[in-house]
Amino acid sequence: MTKHTSIHAVLGAALLLTTLSACGDDGGDTTETDPSGATTAPDPTTGGTTDQPTTTTTTTPTTTDPTTDPTTDPTTDPTGGDGGWAFADDPYEAYTQIDRHGAVEAGTAGIAAAQGLGFKMGSDISIRDDYNASNPVEDVAGMWLPEIAESIMFFHAALDDDLMALGLVPATFDESVMQAGPVIIPDAIKYDPTMPTAYPNGRKLTDPVVDITFAAVLLKLGPNQPLSLFADLPLNPPENDVPFLAEFPYLAPPHAP
Repeated sequence: MTKHTSIHAVLGAALLLTTLSACGDDGGDTTETDPSGATTAPDPTTGGTTDQPTTTTTTTPTTTDPTTDPTTDPTTDPTGGDGGWAFADDPYEAYTQIDRHGAVEAGTAGIAAAQGLGFKMGSDISIRDDYNASNPVEDVAGMWLPEIAESIMFFHAALDDDLMALGLVPATFDESVMQAGPVIIPDAIKYDPTMPTAYPNGRKLTDPVVDITFAAVLLKLGPNQPLSLFADLPLNPPENDVPFLAEFPYLAPPHAP
């Protein structure tokens, strides 16, 4: 493996950064208070704000049998006090952690990248199970730095000549680490309300997160090569094929089978 300027030192320095250079350009902290004292909060589907109206709940006597009337079941009626959603309250210990996905593709493209999806003969991606069972505190401690460094070098070895053929300037290893390190280490979604709201500072459903992450890893970022360069390519769809919802759970309904 080619030796670089102390891989661990460079990756460790990247942990001191909190955002990527040129990390998006749309929106800011959109929480506002109007003169009447009403507060508006960000709308996850647009990055804008939506008014939070004050509601008053009144109790009306009823003789309806609660065992047969669905309006008394908070899991089926939007007026039941919890928006029609029932959430499990099991303790943490009742679950086994099998995945984590705060930083986009950190556990796949960032770990054992040369193995791809693991379909080729003799490939072994079991290390990704170990990664998915670990936690951000272990990321910060440097547990996965060697694997991440190896994956970064793999992508540059495989793609730099293609980037240059397209007239693009690849990042050096050190530049890749400084640009992408704060996003994937630790593997968590970061948000600074004083910075523009766009992935990797927070995440909206409409953010082209994979394109943004790979631009940070592969490109020498600058005015002529912005973080959005891959995302802005015409081959990408301009929006989701099914419109997102305006309220919780915000995700678009699934396609019919």
